[in-house]
Amino acid sequence: MRRNLTALSILLAFSLFSAYAVIATDLSEDSIISGKWSLTADAGGQSIQILVDLKQTGSDFTGTTSSDMGGGMIDGGKVTGKTFTGMLHADIQGNTVDFKIDGVVDGDKMTGTFTNPSFGSIPFAATKEK
Repeated sequence: MRRNLTALSILLAFSLFSAYAVIATDLSEDSIISGKWSLTADAGGQSIQILVDLKQTGSDFTGTTSSDMGGGMIDGGKVTGKTFTGMLHADIQGNTVDFKIDGVVDGDKMTGTFTNPSFGSIPFAATKEK
């Protein structure tokens, strides 16, 4: 009987620890980039305001963008630690232009670049909306 109680106690402790580890991992991964962001891009001295809505599942994310110049879709997003990469397919005055995205998230701040062969590297900074 004592052996069964010891085995049951060990199994219960392991189960609780495993459940906590899974929940803690999911919460930290899902919270790093998901949400609405107010982004400012510096395109050759022109400041462009972009609203970004991102959804992260595990280490993957997707999203949408909207600005005065048009909207866009983000796909292929990957988060590793605080860094992220992805692709932005932006509608710029009726034309779809693809940008590679590279950035870093630090709490409610985000910085990075949009890169396209024709447009070059465009730096951005964003703040997560509350």
